[in-house]
Amino acid sequence: MPGKEHTRPGRMGRPSIAEAATLSERILEEAVRLFFDQGFRATSVDMVADAAGVTKRTLYARYRSKAVLFEAAVSATIDMRLDALALLMPAEGDIRSRLVSVCTLLLDWLLMDRSVGMYRVVSAESRQFPALARNIHSHGARRAAGLIGDALQEGVRKGEIEIDDIGFAADYLTAAVIQYPFQQAVLGLVAARLDDATRHHIDQAVELFLAGTLPRGRRAEQP
Repeated sequence: MPGKEHTRPGRMGRPSIAEAATLSERILEEAVRLFFDQGFRATSVDMVADAAGVTKRTLYARYRSKAVLFEAAVSATIDMRLDALALLMPAEGDIRSRLVSVCTLLLDWLLMDRSVGMYRVVSAESRQFPALARNIHSHGARRAAGLIGDALQEGVRKGEIEIDDIGFAADYLTAAVIQYPFQQAVLGLVAARLDDATRHHIDQAVELFLAGTLPRGRRAEQP
């Protein structure tokens, strides 16, 4: 559609790297809004292109199908939020307080309406696009576990805990602390918010986890 895309007047030729990045960001931003507000099936490529102010040809040059666009939109949302959370990771305090802080930050984000809605849309399409759902889930879980793994690695370095397999331990703690309350919220069984019961769940899960990771000498000191 001539004149549809937002370009600077009087300029011809291919866009610069910065302009191309801005265009991609705009496409993904509108895709996120439409997919999460309307659902995957009710959102068309035409709708996203029109909202982003680009042609369908431009959109398809970056994302070859609606499923690919959907995956990119969800992954970008996950990355943007977790990049922001990474800057808030605590550097002070003992291993227990650091883990509680990390898990609380992660769960607080996951229990936001947008995050719960995103997961519901992904789940709704898992039967038709199992690989897509699997990729999105593993991407988010891997990044969340990575933040917890960083806290565990620091605890090992300081001699606060002993863990042979940081990756396994991070996955285990992620499942114990985060996945259960998040799934409850997705299913509508509990309110999607970080309340006193959820904070108590985090405290208990971290306490139980740390009981099995104390250095061997300190375990013997426990009553």
